[in-house]
Amino acid sequence: MLSLILPRRCPYCDSTLLPEEEGVCLRCLPLLPRVHAEHPNNDVERRLFGRFPFEHATSFCYYGQKEPFGNIIRQSKFHDRPWLNAWATRLFVQELQLASDERGGEGWPYDIDVIVPVPLHPFRSLWRGYNQCAGIVEVLKRAWHLPLETHCLFKRRHTRSQVGLSSSERFWNVTNSFGVRHPERLASRHVLIVDDVLTTGSTMVAAADALLQAVPDVRLSVLTLAFARG
Repeated sequence: MLSLILPRRCPYCDSTLLPEEEGVCLRCLPLLPRVHAEHPNNDVERRLFGRFPFEHATSFCYYGQKEPFGNIIRQSKFHDRPWLNAWATRLFVQELQLASDERGGEGWPYDIDVIVPVPLHPFRSLWRGYNQCAGIVEVLKRAWHLPLETHCLFKRRHTRSQVGLSSSERFWNVTNSFGVRHPERLASRHVLIVDDVLTTGSTMVAAADALLQAVPDVRLSVLTLAFARG
């Protein structure tokens, strides 16, 4: 039986992608709403400032439910297209490298020792069939030659989706929802926490709090692909 192979389409403008195009078409590539958070005191760091101690924080593009980049994030997260996150991460790494070169080699990945993705609860992972962060961290691992630790940080309880919740609802939804196994693997190390989206920061704060409680001498930095405006 012959299988139907659908053409790849640009999630921005829905045009058919050419063989040499990846992720989005070349016409839409300059339209990606970059955060330009390569430098200290950026929008991402200001949102997280005072909520937990961290060294660096960055995101690739601004995100909004009704904005085109939001379509990329939703397709990767909910519509079985996690390769879009891998594509965006490769582009992000290239731009971070250019920014570091311009600063004489000072910049990402700094002195990070290990990458830790924000985990899904097993129920959600089973329902979705994949973790949308997997493509992100695999690209970072290869590009920066860093180890990946996927067994230390875990989701201790199943929480409802953060989509559509208010800031306070998001906070209480994820409070105490993470746990840490094998804290000795992260002791005295600089950990990069990775997620696909940073909205209010509640999920990132909950993950960081769990790590800091279990590993008091851990150092933390943050990287996400998308950063919600406002």
